[in-house]
Amino acid sequence: MSSKTPEVQTAGDAAVVSSDQPSALRRILVGFGGDDRSRDALRLGIQLAQASEAALRIQLVVRQDASFTPAYPPVGDVEDIIAEQGRGWLTEAEDMIPADVEHSSRISRAASVAEGLIAAAEEFDADLLVTGSGVGSRRLTTHPAVNALLHSSPVPLALAPVGHTGEDTVSHVFAAVSADHAVHQVTDAAASWAEQLHVPVSQVTFHAGDATAVDWPAGGVLLIGSSRLAGRRRLFLGDTAARILTQLPIPLIVMPRHDTPQHRNLADPVR
Repeated sequence: MSSKTPEVQTAGDAAVVSSDQPSALRRILVGFGGDDRSRDALRLGIQLAQASEAALRIQLVVRQDASFTPAYPPVGDVEDIIAEQGRGWLTEAEDMIPADVEHSSRISRAASVAEGLIAAAEEFDADLLVTGSGVGSRRLTTHPAVNALLHSSPVPLALAPVGHTGEDTVSHVFAAVSADHAVHQVTDAAASWAEQLHVPVSQVTFHAGDATAVDWPAGGVLLIGSSRLAGRRRLFLGDTAARILTQLPIPLIVMPRHDTPQHRNLADPVR
């Protein structure tokens, strides 16, 4: 195996679940804006909600400009117009959701999309926030709102690859770890989620951030930890994780830093 080849090791029943780790997917929040990446996100949210029997909420955030930073050129108050368009987008989104998925939808106003989604996730007590990744070719890329969430979200953040169809049932949960620190909060979360989803769980070790050598299954998802730079219970995507993100053809779920007596996060699996 070359130095760049990720090593895949089946974790099986050996992983121990910490009592302080999120133990279930109960509520999933999807950020939606009526565009293609929003539909990618919704398909991933539906896929995960069906597998976990979680409740789904679709959240559309209307950006509210501060009164001391007027738009230029002056265009009048367009927030109500955007909100009305948003209601049409939410109707479109709800038409995509199968009848067996419990769901609701909301419109909120915030200074930024990221700020609005974080507030909605906290209000909904979401276990997972889902967003589309942006432009690209069936890989994960980012745009400003996603970048902001990747450095501030207090809940796990799932990124849907461009063109994600959601047609495949969730079939495998992968946990990104380092060879030196195989026991980590991410392994606990991955084991817990895999148990709920009734799928296998494996540990994956990447060298130099290369994710291209793995034959990723169509129904797989990858969990990865935040950098040591993350504040407690916040996300922060490290450099190696950012490289993996650009190569990954399956959904990526970034976990907030979550120090416990068992996992002090002194050395992150992927920085």
